[in-house]
Formats: sequence, C-alpha cells, structure tokens
Amino acid sequence: MHLKQTLEKNKKSFTEKWFQATIDTYPAQSAKFLGKDSNRFDNPVGAVTHETIEDVINLIIGDFNQETLEKALDPIIRIRAVQSFSASEAVSFVFALKQIGETILDNSLIREFDKLVDQIALASFNKLMKCKEEVFLLKATESKRRIHRAFERAGLVAELTEEDLLGSKKS
Repeated sequence: MHLKQTLEKNKKSFTEKWFQATIDTYPAQSAKFLGKDSNRFDNPVGAVTHETIEDVINLIIGDFNQETLEKALDPIIRIRAVQSFSASEAVSFVFALKQIGETILDNSLIREFDKLVDQIALASFNKLMKCKEEVFLLKATESKRRIHRAFERAGLVAELTEEDLLGSKKS
C-alpha cells in the first residue's frame, strides 16, 4: 500500500494523535483546556489547532506544494508565533508526526513519511519567520506612531502620513 493510501485509511488516528501531541506542547493546565472543547467560541485556540491539523493532513493526502502547505499551516503558526514559544518550540509539534508515523505505518513507508514531515517542518518554519517579521513590523510602526504623537503634542514635528510611518516597508 502506498503512503497516501495508508494516510487516508488512518486519517482519523493521525489527526487525533497529532492534535494531542500538539496541545501537549503547552503547559499542563493549558493543554487540559485546549483538548477539552473544540467549540470555536469557548476554545478558539484548540478549535483552530484541530482544524489546521485536519487541513494539513487532508492536504498531504492530496497534492500540495510549499506554498499551499504554508497557507494550510498559517492559522496554527500565527497563534504560536505570538505565544511565548521559541522558534524551535513553535514548530516542534510537526516532529511529533514522526513518532506517530512509527506507531501507525509499516516500516517500508517510514522513510518516505519522514521526508514528508521534514517538508511540513520547513514550511512551518518559513511561515513562523514570516509571522515573526509581521509582528516586529507592527511593533516598530506602533512605536513610531507613539513617538511621533508625543513630538506632535510638543509642537516639534508636523503631522505624518501613514506612508511616512511605515517608512521603507514596500508591500
């Protein structure tokens, strides 16, 4: 049996085990709460985490490229980028897939699956860096605004446009 067929057959098991491994990267109290309810309003982080994991598994069962993989990983990575995770901790949940794969897959498929997990990890890291850059730019722009407002109140500078505040950022 090919890898994608085996993943399709064991999709529910992969999803549940990966979700549990992902929420286990949080402190015990948080993990307990995140795993309890998948309601988007009562537990938005848990719900988004579960949905993202399902989306990624569905994507790897089908056809994907680096861009579509990053897009699928975006919600969970965006959340982890603003939490108190280091870069390695933020993407560590991806590597739990290797251990899960070893318990579910035949030995003949492990090497191919590990390569797939490595692609997911690289896409996760790329997305994390993009999110961290966005957060940094938001903080820098807000700092510029605050300083400029203080100078305006003191009568030391004229009003700046949004373009002036964003400076060299070209979108």
